[in-house]
Formats: sequence, structure tokens, C-alpha cells
Amino acid sequence: MPTDPKAITTSGLRRGPLLQFLCLLLATVVIFQLFYLGSQPFAAGLIPPPWDKLAHFVVYSAITALLWIGTGGSTPASIIMAVIAVGALDELHQANLPGRDAALGDFLVDACAGIGTAMLLYVQSKKRPL
Repeated sequence: MPTDPKAITTSGLRRGPLLQFLCLLLATVVIFQLFYLGSQPFAAGLIPPPWDKLAHFVVYSAITALLWIGTGGSTPASIIMAVIAVGALDELHQANLPGRDAALGDFLVDACAGIGTAMLLYVQSKKRPL
């Protein structure tokens, strides 16, 4: 068992290229599913208001956390910009789908989730390594 506190994350997993790769892969899958599943007819009205905002917050927080771990938290501004860009593209995509519409409120929740989660992870990383 390593004694270096930087070698172990808070969950007990070793930080390394495999974990980073898996997190980046999972973030990619989640983003792909946002667009693919979001374009299916059953997606219209799947989660009713106001719970749709909670779903947006959870999904975009998860994307932010996965990107953070995947990049080792080395580029917080890039992570935030990427999450905001995905949120904007998702809303633009929805504007062109039957039964769906773009919502500024959804985009703002997406952006707040990305910014807030990145800020929490940044503060946490300064206290102890992730």
C-alpha cells in the first residue's frame, strides 16, 4: 500500500492513465447519448418541469467531474468552456427537433452546473489531491 497521499484518490482509486482514459471515454459516451437519445421521439417531455432542471444539473455536473478527472484538473477553464459549449450545442440541437425546443433556462442550468462543479473540484484539489 503506497504511503504517498498523492497516489490515492479520495475514493481509494489510484490516479493514472487508465482512470483518466476511462473518465474521458465515459464523458464522451454521456455527451453522445445526450445528442442521440435526445433526438429520439420519446425524449420530448420525458422529464417534466421542474425536474428537468435537476436532470440537466446532474448530467452536466457529471460531465464536468468526468472531464476534470480525465484531464487531471489541469485545465479548469477549458473544462468549463467545453461543458458550456456542449450545453449550447445541445439546446441548438433541440431547437431543430420535432416536439423539442431550446430553453435558455436549461442552458443556464448547464452552465451553472459546469462552473459550480469545476469550482468545487478546484477548491477540493487545493485542499488535497483528487
